[in-house]
Amino acid sequence: MVLTGYNTDINFDGTTYHVQTEDKGRSNPNIESLVYARGEILYSKKTAYDDLVLQDANDKEIAALMERQHRTLVEAIRRGKLGHLTGEPPQERLGADDAPAPAAAEPSLDEVILDYLKAQRGRAHLILSSSGEKDFVYGSETEIRIVAVDSQDNAPQAGVKVSVLFKSTAEPRRLQMAEGETDANGVFLALAALPEFNGGTSAVVVTAECDLGQSEIKHLVHR
Repeated sequence: MVLTGYNTDINFDGTTYHVQTEDKGRSNPNIESLVYARGEILYSKKTAYDDLVLQDANDKEIAALMERQHRTLVEAIRRGKLGHLTGEPPQERLGADDAPAPAAAEPSLDEVILDYLKAQRGRAHLILSSSGEKDFVYGSETEIRIVAVDSQDNAPQAGVKVSVLFKSTAEPRRLQMAEGETDANGVFLALAALPEFNGGTSAVVVTAECDLGQSEIKHLVHR
């Protein structure tokens, strides 16, 4: 089984970055994240979780790893740590006597992520998961059932604000399908009518927000 991945757009310093994180499945136990800007891949990060497979870990543990990797990349971009990957204008050539003192080395993105994970250790964050196996088929009505928990003890999170959007590459307008809050059990449930096939690639994107932060989950729509 392959878990549903994450997709997030971040605007920083005039550039829109797209972060995509997906699970490759237990037969190829890797979490892969890609960062795009202007149609190019600027950064990729792959994390193996074969140790979790050997430990017979459940899907929630793997989903937590995927969500954490995605979230740290998004945070790194928001902190401006990906700017050097897009290229910088060349500096004017300096003479030997004019050369400045060597500057401290810029930390790599992996180092930034590691530092961020250390800083976040012990802090709970929001995790979303889909409950039940539902098909998302063009032109049909589907049930959207999302469970919101915290990352430390999987405690249900009530009152989480949830928004469900339909997005398509063939239509720039985003269709609001449902919105509301999770109940006392951390569950959000809604019925939504999916549009007919319009020739593009489409997805139902669920975003959620509460005091623990933001999270997102995506379902591809098929014919």
